[in-house]
Amino acid sequence: MRSWESQSRLASLARMSFTKFAGNPHDAGSAPYPLIAAAEGIVDIAHHLIAQNRWRSSETYSEAVRILEEHQGVPFELSQRLVGLIRLRNRLIHRYRETDDREVFQIIPEALRDIEDFIQALGAALGSALSA
Repeated sequence: MRSWESQSRLASLARMSFTKFAGNPHDAGSAPYPLIAAAEGIVDIAHHLIAQNRWRSSETYSEAVRILEEHQGVPFELSQRLVGLIRLRNRLIHRYRETDDREVFQIIPEALRDIEDFIQALGAALGSALSA
């Protein structure tokens, strides 16, 4: 699933009521995947920028986002929220039984906001770097 497909799927899920979401096993069961894909897309972009700019390498997914923050790619508050999305990704992959449908459903609007903010922050950072 591509990043924009993940974002589109999450937007579709966010428009649902929890009753409709939880009542459809396909929606509830597939909801974690676009969250995972979105988090991994953010990390992939971070790793690309780290390598391209020859910044220090990251040992974890969360550290990759923090490196972007160090180089003014994303603001501190957004970095913290993205680290939260990455931690959710780790829980969904490694400890999926610890999350329930309601928690996943409630996180979707926050994740969408974080994805949009990440895109805007990178656009601004890359735009200022290109014009310098």
